[in-house]
Amino acid sequence: GKEQTTVVTDGKQQEAIDARISQLLREKEAADTEFDADKCQERIASLGGGIARIKVGAATETELKDKKLRYEDALNSVQSARELGVVPGGGACLAHLQDTLRDKILDAMEGDDERQGALIMIKAMGAPCMQVAENAGIEGAVVLSKVQSLAAENGFGWGWDAGSFEYCDLMERGILDPAKVTINAIENSASVAGLVLTTECLVTEIPIDLSEEDKQAMFDRQAMSAGMGPGIQ
Repeated sequence: GKEQTTVVTDGKQQEAIDARISQLLREKEAADTEFDADKCQERIASLGGGIARIKVGAATETELKDKKLRYEDALNSVQSARELGVVPGGGACLAHLQDTLRDKILDAMEGDDERQGALIMIKAMGAPCMQVAENAGIEGAVVLSKVQSLAAENGFGWGWDAGSFEYCDLMERGILDPAKVTINAIENSASVAGLVLTTECLVTEIPIDLSEEDKQAMFDRQAMSAGMGPGIQ
């Protein structure tokens, strides 16, 4: 058809298919844009028989869009993990690095200005772990300190599971982040910080203290807009 090609073989054409896959691999390595590289990868997967189709259905269009985004996020996470592997999730990886790489990072800096910038970044590396804890209603600084001490005693994979409120080996429990995502988070945060320093301006929301009733009412409005119904937690 116009949008797709179906290849039917009896096995005798495998050599030609392998040759085409090798050519596509070379084209992927030489691709100028990420879009072209992704298209080459799609064709390689199709020719190699390594392709799967996931059909997503839902009762409402809003729910369908939400499900589709979740599947796309999962797919992107797997692809990122294939590139550079995985690290402990829940902010634990950066919490470990904050504690173990501090001196190495500072030694690599030149001058007081660079060291001050590095100290700011090192301090910020504990923020994701603290935020995960605070989102669950736990004191973030306490969780961060405990995670770092457990990692020093038991190894790199230890952290806090917000689902069960337990300290555990996150790698064994399957609570993971793609290493590429963690790297990009650091790079992007540094980029945003540099932009703020350049513009000398930052637009943000003013935090408002809400009562429990107001919080529930706000949650119900968000739930209704998502097609879920009120009172769902």
